[in-house]
Amino acid sequence: MTKRYFLMAMLLGAAAIASAQDTYLNDRLTATDDVIGTARYVGMGGAMGALGADLSVISSNPAGMALYRKSDVALTFGAIMPNKANGWNSDDGNRTFNEKLARASFDQMGFVWSLKTDGDKLKYVNFGVNYQKKANFNMGFYADNLNLRGLSQMDQVAELANEGFDTDYNLTGIAVDNGYLSSDELGYYNAYRGEKAYYTRHQRGSMQSYDMNVAFNVNNRFYTGLTLGVDRLDYVSWSMYEELNADKDGTYGDYMLYNDRDIEGHGVNLKLGFIARPMVESPFRIGLTIETPTWYRFSNSTLYDLTDNVQGSRTNTLESYLEYTVRTPWRTRLSLGSTVDKFLAWGIEYEFANTSKTSMGYPSYNDDGYHSAYKGTKDLAMNQLTKDCLRGQHTIRLGMEVKPVDAVALRVGYNFVSSRYKDNPYFDQFALDSKAMNYQTSTDYMTLGAANIVTFGVGFKYKKFYADMAYKYRVQNAKFYAFDSGFTAPDGQFAKDNPDLTNAYIDPVNVDLNRHQLMFTAGFKF
Repeated sequence: MTKRYFLMAMLLGAAAIASAQDTYLNDRLTATDDVIGTARYVGMGGAMGALGADLSVISSNPAGMALYRKSDVALTFGAIMPNKANGWNSDDGNRTFNEKLARASFDQMGFVWSLKTDGDKLKYVNFGVNYQKKANFNMGFYADNLNLRGLSQMDQVAELANEGFDTDYNLTGIAVDNGYLSSDELGYYNAYRGEKAYYTRHQRGSMQSYDMNVAFNVNNRFYTGLTLGVDRLDYVSWSMYEELNADKDGTYGDYMLYNDRDIEGHGVNLKLGFIARPMVESPFRIGLTIETPTWYRFSNSTLYDLTDNVQGSRTNTLESYLEYTVRTPWRTRLSLGSTVDKFLAWGIEYEFANTSKTSMGYPSYNDDGYHSAYKGTKDLAMNQLTKDCLRGQHTIRLGMEVKPVDAVALRVGYNFVSSRYKDNPYFDQFALDSKAMNYQTSTDYMTLGAANIVTFGVGFKYKKFYADMAYKYRVQNAKFYAFDSGFTAPDGQFAKDNPDLTNAYIDPVNVDLNRHQLMFTAGFKF
């Protein structure tokens, strides 16, 4: 299997191809709910929007860069280590694990130039540039379901085939063309019932942000800043879905579906930040950040094929092409923070983003300069699915730093990130009149639960040099669905042919996404 993955990855690198996108994958790729940055920023849980004076606040609150009174240069690197959970669930017959592979990560590098002015009101004008990870996709997991309740992925595919989705660029087309579905005067149908399913996914890559900032300090009481952010996405995944099926005669048939995907893209956004110290004699500060949507343009490259394990045959590896755009929602952050002499600093931050406002569309021109097939249109059906399944996300960040001596700092932080998903989400491709479905090569989807993040950190300072270390533990579960069972509705052809399976459904598989991460920052202030 490993050799196959490497072979497919090489083919991906040589082919200029792409495949469909959907609400669930868009959400995972554009989410910014992790705490990544300098080790000081991570150690305090990212709750530094009102405290400022750290390179990572260039993104969370641009006004925080105005609190610098010295120039600063720093870089951050570390390692990410997914948790490992392995075993059978005796209640639902599911097995999952998240592969335990420590992988190096280069998370941040930047500098700020602090320029002191001679003005009566304007005290400092600061300029900053920073590279920083926004998301790290490195992980792998199994999501095996040992009780499909008589349903099959091919039931959903047969429903799609009956609606004319038989093309050369999607799963429906390859299933029809290679005999995975039968046909009669009523159309395509699936001849067997699902018993077990095994799923594996390995993925790599990250979302990276390149931020450019200018910030102003007025009377050492009012601070403002503007950051232009340019994002870059690099995502590669290899997945395998294997299904074992039993028909009414007790004989078996099984197949394997492979999807090897490579997504690249870029986006741009603006962030405007404010910090005020309302009381002259108090260090207490209030911060506000308004972040525009990020406008992304992606290309999603996929190679896919089906293998018949009973007949010992496989289809030729096929290619699929699509380019698309994604616009994320507006984000607002409110932060509070203060210090007690040079001994204590604390921060609180709240962020809100209505993820149901995420929008998908298609560019007017492809990368090769030709007109896009959909010429700058929005995908109204996919956007409606996003509204139906996603909701507003709330994030709370808490952080504290204590300095027992001037050269040593101890830090602790906590984040709560609410789930972006509504109850009972769905991905009924049959009911989704989306252009992207003409290029869909899989049926699975996954919803993410709430995340809890705990961080600890320590920092050391010697003259103009400093070194920081942080540890982060992120706890989060997800629900994985191999396919949507909307085809079992009473008014559908499947229910008429299989009345005992009317309104049947498969249980989702619980996936452990917990992970540990260590970060180290080295910096110099001058």
